[in-house]
Amino acid sequence: MLRFQLIIKRFFVLNQKNWLIGFLGATGLLLSFWLLPVIFSGSASAQIHFQSIEGMALFFYTAGGLALTSRIFFELHSSNNAFQLLTLPASTLEKFSAAWFVSSVVYTAAAITAIYLLSIIIETISAIRFGFWGNFQLFNPFENDNLQRYASYFFYHSIFLLGAIYFKKNNFLKTLLVIITFFIGLFFTIAIGGLVLAFMMVTDDFSFEYQLLETAAIWQSLLTYLIGIFLIALFLLFGFLQLKNKQVA
Repeated sequence: MLRFQLIIKRFFVLNQKNWLIGFLGATGLLLSFWLLPVIFSGSASAQIHFQSIEGMALFFYTAGGLALTSRIFFELHSSNNAFQLLTLPASTLEKFSAAWFVSSVVYTAAAITAIYLLSIIIETISAIRFGFWGNFQLFNPFENDNLQRYASYFFYHSIFLLGAIYFKKNNFLKTLLVIITFFIGLFFTIAIGGLVLAFMMVTDDFSFEYQLLETAAIWQSLLTYLIGIFLIALFLLFGFLQLKNKQVA
């Protein structure tokens, strides 16, 4: 357990500069987008809350996290530094698990804390600017929409973690291109399947039970999460095997 903690600390120390730059840059942009309408607001009663930039803050959380994840194994693809990671006195599972934990759990906790603190700062400035102290609208990390955003991040994170190991250069862009290509292919597949299904229904060669659709809709949310968990586990397995192959090579 101590060895695992040391590996986590190592990943964090190696990437803390990128984290700090990312957090400061995102905070600066968010404050700028919020301050502009506050400064030029012509109405003293038109109080502008943190909620006006909450969606943007969560976007930065997702995009920034995936970009940082793509760099988590930068040592692995450097001819000068690869040996430092590969010769660590730790198993492949420990190295992979530590990288996953730092770039998903630790990052999410840090991002949520930063967003919450930012909401306090913004609401305080807003209260001073407009003179209303009884209407604080702080960031709630446990809202259903926010929980779904975290789940979505963990899903895409598993893909970008695989890309961080698989691709040698431009990991983020190449992984993003693979995802876009996949969804385009999936869209055309569904579209063609829908046309075939519609043709079969029109020609009465195929009977469709709409009651089954209603029953399936009840389980849609559960199935979505189960499929998501399965795919996350699958991508993580592929990432682990890819790292293990590089370890052996």
